[in-house]
Amino acid sequence: ESVRATISLRDVSSTDLIVSNQINDFTADGEDGIPRLMLNQEEPGPNSIVPWIKPLRQFTLKPKEIVELEVVANIPKNAAPGGYYGVIRFTGTPPNLDGTGVSLSASIGTLVFIRVNGDAKESIAVEEFSVNDGGSAGWLFEYTPLNFVVRLKNTGNTFEAPQPVVKITDMTGKPIGNLEFNQTGRNVLPNSVRKFEQPLNDATLGGQWLFGQYKAALEVPYGTGNQTLKSELTFWIIPYRLIAAVVLGLIALFLIIRYALKSYAARIRKQSRGGRR
Repeated sequence: ESVRATISLRDVSSTDLIVSNQINDFTADGEDGIPRLMLNQEEPGPNSIVPWIKPLRQFTLKPKEIVELEVVANIPKNAAPGGYYGVIRFTGTPPNLDGTGVSLSASIGTLVFIRVNGDAKESIAVEEFSVNDGGSAGWLFEYTPLNFVVRLKNTGNTFEAPQPVVKITDMTGKPIGNLEFNQTGRNVLPNSVRKFEQPLNDATLGGQWLFGQYKAALEVPYGTGNQTLKSELTFWIIPYRLIAAVVLGLIALFLIIRYALKSYAARIRKQSRGGRR
């Protein structure tokens, strides 16, 4: 079938622009979701929409003018179920340059995702579920705020937009707070890992002061079949340096009092012996 969508472009400059376009594949550049364009690719990738998109016309865009372009994707009958994606880029250049000169133009684009229905492979794995303070993951911390990290790997053949939830409880099972990740619905591409982070701070805790052992339960719903991944970790919040300082202070106070009592007792004994003479 054919899938249709509309892209609106606006000239935000003060001159006319000749707008041309190009359709490219892209992949994830690292784990933060930044797309990396595949500009010098000889053949489309296995998840490419490049062969499906009907060529778009070139046109002139006047200052502040908005033009709507219809994008048509023709899905072939033999397309395997799964996720396909690409980027449609637009470049605007002035119509003419008087004399000699160089025109430098940046491109702007929109990511396009298409899912072909059928028996697609939907599979997500938890690569990491951890808590850290200042980038150092661990299990013993002194105070909040802390930072929770969830790294998910898409081992299927379609893009996924999971929204993990971490439920935190104390050692008695009392709920402390929930952390919600990826509320904007960012995608995890096939064969890639994406990292999501969320802080545990006063906004989540509502001013609660934490002390003791806590459990964090991760749930990752994904896919059209309502699959759910689960993982757990345990961490402690104990201000051990403060406790150590208090203990040392008490020991020092005890020794000072003991010394003072001994000195006082010795002085009393000395005065007592002097009185008997």
